[in-house]
Amino acid sequence: MKKINRWALLFVIASLSVLLGAVVNFGQKTESSGTKWLLTEIDGKAISASKAYIEINNEKTRFSGHNGCNRMFGPMELAGNKLTIGNIGSTKMACLDADGDVEKGFMDELGRINGLKQTGDALEMLDGERVALKFKAAAIERPLNLEDKKWVLESIKGNAIEVKGEAPFISFDSAKQSAGGNTSCNLFGGSYTTEGSKLTIKETFSTMRACIEDNRMDIERQFLDALGSVTTYEIKDGKLSLKNGDAVLMTFLGKAK
Repeated sequence: MKKINRWALLFVIASLSVLLGAVVNFGQKTESSGTKWLLTEIDGKAISASKAYIEINNEKTRFSGHNGCNRMFGPMELAGNKLTIGNIGSTKMACLDADGDVEKGFMDELGRINGLKQTGDALEMLDGERVALKFKAAAIERPLNLEDKKWVLESIKGNAIEVKGEAPFISFDSAKQSAGGNTSCNLFGGSYTTEGSKLTIKETFSTMRACIEDNRMDIERQFLDALGSVTTYEIKDGKLSLKNGDAVLMTFLGKAK
């Protein structure tokens, strides 16, 4: 009988372990249906300030989510309003106080579920006729547009802006295709065009007040020069970046108009 090298055997075992782990992880992946259902009640008891939620894939064959303390996932089968949930897997982080209580109640009820009912943005998981778990659809945040906010200047070419009085800002009006605001010294206006992430601000004009008592005229000059160089923009986490290519010229914080 041919002997197998001990190190070669260990290598094969290790490789199989990695492969098996990859297969298990792949099996846990879930394609969300696009609706995140936030847990609001357990057996009629209101739940607030919890991270607990559930998502169901498009085929209604798997679910994933958070039980208030740990991530969870598992198979499911939906036939009409009849729901069968298979073995539930979860991470094993220890949680105390309210999070742990929500987790226990959520998981206990999830193991009893045999029915599902959805009405508008409300979802109920049933144990017979009893509403065991109740959820509401999480609000879907629409991405911000240029026109949604008054954009208050935070920095020019990475340098934070500090001015006395009103901070420079810019607002966009899609109906008029106009952009305008305040440089902190003068009012200004102009026109703009967009195409995807491309942005051009042109035909800029301003009032002619002199602000010689502080640094506002210097900020105004940098601000207007940068506006004329803008080619692209990006809105992320409530902030607007005006760029020339990939180089950030100015950043703004979105405020209510």
